[in-house]
Amino acid sequence: MSGAGQSADSPSFSDLLPTRASDAAAPTAAPASADPAEREEIARMQTELDAYKRQRDTVVRNRTMDPPAFQMALPVNDRGYMPYVTADQQKLMDRITDTYLGRPEHEMARMWEELRANGLTPEQLVRTAKYFVNLDGEVVSRAVATGGQRPAQHGGTAWTASSV
Repeated sequence: MSGAGQSADSPSFSDLLPTRASDAAAPTAAPASADPAEREEIARMQTELDAYKRQRDTVVRNRTMDPPAFQMALPVNDRGYMPYVTADQQKLMDRITDTYLGRPEHEMARMWEELRANGLTPEQLVRTAKYFVNLDGEVVSRAVATGGQRPAQHGGTAWTASSV
């Protein structure tokens, strides 16, 4: 999470962020091909995640220090989709990573063990995700994202961050 595995010539996380918040792609509704129940579930998940992100942003802004942000690379398959992280998963991820703020670097291995025990490593998220999202914010089912292939083929990496 804290930049592990980045080479000196690879872009930093901040290089991948939009310059203004309005440049970021807002999640879009499920594609018209999704059935009504699936569209409703995706809309509910997006509403929950948006509400949590607003709440989390307020918490982060009220902090008196600037702790480092943890970064996690989510695999992107050859169709451009990465696992959709739900509000519950993001809350748990933030709760775990927050407990390691200010701790020495050597304790980060324990953080990863805790994330792994809770099914929150990138590989686990790929295996268990019911929905996937592309870089434009379109949320689709596993079947649509993988083209019916069970194990998603990894075509690249997208970076996401937990504002801590």
